Amino acid sequence: MRRLISLLTLTCIFTSLIISAVPSAGAADELVINKKAKANVGDKVKYVLYLSDTEEEIEGFEMNLNFDPSYLKTDSDKINFPKADNVVKNIVKGEVFLNWTNIFSKLNFSKKEEFLDIEFTVLKPGETDVTKFIKEIYGDDMTYIKKFKWTYDLKINDKTVIKDEAPLITADEELVKNYQGAYINYVDGMGENSPNAENHEAVTVNNSLLQNRDESIQNRVGETVTINQYGTYYQDVTKFVDKENSSGGFPFWIIGVGGFAVIAILVVVAIVVSKKKQ
Repeated sequence: MRRLISLLTLTCIFTSLIISAVPSAGAADELVINKKAKANVGDKVKYVLYLSDTEEEIEGFEMNLNFDPSYLKTDSDKINFPKADNVVKNIVKGEVFLNWTNIFSKLNFSKKEEFLDIEFTVLKPGETDVTKFIKEIYGDDMTYIKKFKWTYDLKINDKTVIKDEAPLITADEELVKNYQGAYINYVDGMGENSPNAENHEAVTVNNSLLQNRDESIQNRVGETVTINQYGTYYQDVTKFVDKENSSGGFPFWIIGVGGFAVIAILVVVAIVVSKKKQ
C-alpha cells in the first residue's frame, strides 16, 4: 500500500511539472505588441489610428510610424487612408514616412473618424511596439492645429485586442530633436483640450519629459533654440504677429506713405525743369 501511495505521489509530481512547462512553451511562441496584445507567427495585425476633436480643417501633415521589421512585415499597399487621397508613403528599415498636402480638399476630424490603418504580418515571437510621431499637421494659414485627440485600436486576425487607447509615441532622440516643434506629441494623445493641459507630458527624451513650450520663445519664428537642460530642441514655426501692429504682419502703410512722398518729389522736380525750359 505504501509503495502504491509513493508511486501515485511521484506520478502527480511529474504530471504537475509537465503541465507547468506547457504554458511557458506557449508564451515563448507569442509576439507581445505594445505591452498588451499577443499574436502568433503568421497572424495579421492591424493598427488603426483615429483622430477627433479638431477645430480646424486639416490642409496637410507629415508623420512617421515606427515598427521593428525583424518582428513585423508590411508594405505600402497595406497602408490605408480612408479620407485622404494620394498620400506619399515610403517604408525604410521599420520607418513609415507619410506626407500629404491638399489645400483644396481639406480633412475634417471634428468627430472621431479613422485617420489611417496599416496591416502587419507577425514574423517571429518576442516583444515589440508600433508607435507614431507627428512631425507637423496644420490647418488654415499653415498653422498647427492646437486641439485634437489621437486614439488607436489594435486588431489581431480582425479581433480587437486594444481599443480606444492613446497611441504610443516614438521616443527616438534624433527624431524629437529635429521635429518636435510647434506641434507637440503629447503622451495622452491630446492638445490644448487635454484635462492635463497645465502639466502636459510629451514624448520621453533622455528619460525626461518635454513640457509645454516656453512663452519666451513663442515669437521666434523659424529659430531653433534649446529649451531645457536635456538637449531637446524646439523649432517654433508658428505665424508671426507683430505686437506693435495688432493686425499682424508687415506694416504696409509705411510703403504707401513712402510712395506718395516719392511721387510728390517727382512732381516738384518736373515743374522746376519745365519753368527753366520756358
